[in-house]
Amino acid sequence: MQQILFIELLGGIGDVLIALSAIQSLARSHAQAKMTVLTFAPGGSLLETDPLIDRVIYAEKGNVRKAIEQLLSQQKFDLIVSDTNYDRIDELICDRADRVVTNLWRSPPLNQFVSDRFLEILLSESLIIESAIAPPKLYLTSEEYQTAREKLADLARPIVVFCPDAGMRIKRWDERNFIELGQKLEASIVVLVGSDREQAVFVSNRIPNAKLWELGTLRELAAMLSQTDLMIAGDTGAARISAAVGTPTITLFGASWYERYGQPKPHVNLQGYLNCPERRIENFTVQSCWYSGKCPIADWATCVDEISIDRVMAAAVELLEAQKVR
Repeated sequence: MQQILFIELLGGIGDVLIALSAIQSLARSHAQAKMTVLTFAPGGSLLETDPLIDRVIYAEKGNVRKAIEQLLSQQKFDLIVSDTNYDRIDELICDRADRVVTNLWRSPPLNQFVSDRFLEILLSESLIIESAIAPPKLYLTSEEYQTAREKLADLARPIVVFCPDAGMRIKRWDERNFIELGQKLEASIVVLVGSDREQAVFVSNRIPNAKLWELGTLRELAAMLSQTDLMIAGDTGAARISAAVGTPTITLFGASWYERYGQPKPHVNLQGYLNCPERRIENFTVQSCWYSGKCPIADWATCVDEISIDRVMAAAVELLEAQKVR
């Protein structure tokens, strides 16, 4: 096998990180092959200095078939793997290589991480070997690491990063919870600026000596996270970036299900309102709360808020103490 194409077109930054372990395991299993990844910006930028990946090619959202057709007209691949089949992607690639995997999903169990499901299917297809499997890892440059160290040089350890933003309103933990947690934690707090800068400023201004981290590139964010001790966030791509640079995470889940979209230990996944009768684990986007951003059956705005500050505090203390032991 000389050429492998991995098509990752699910759309989110977190989706790229979910697929990364499968991508890297494929590359390790076929060390002589060249790996090409077709994905979206900006998530693909995180892969550009990965020694296991030969090329990252970008597709335009809404025009994925054209991107695939153009790539396949220019180059022949021995193996094509896709983690999605919308827009009839499966039909487009089904006969374009000696081996093709058109769907890495295939009716997953409710309590299996998506990333593990991908690996399980590749193993069952005899396309990867057990020894090649490892957690996803992001590779950055020495200059990027150094710049991040310099920007955090004035902060005492431990450094804990808060991400109060999330792509969907229903995934956000109330900023007042972040504020109270930050006031209680014996740590330096960094607050990420997301799509709502005012929200991040509101949180940062109410935590003594907190540092505001302005919105920049994903690679700058990854480098900064690599130099910290813990990240606390909702179910976002930023939490997956943190894990992929080796920084422990506490991820807060509400509409999405922690046993499917969480991350393995030592990372902590906390689920809000475990027994929600409205939850649809197989497809959380059909829940009435998903687009409205409001829980229809309780007083809180979202069931992420059912996760208490005490639960998050206890998990944070345990993770920070474990790092002291190491």
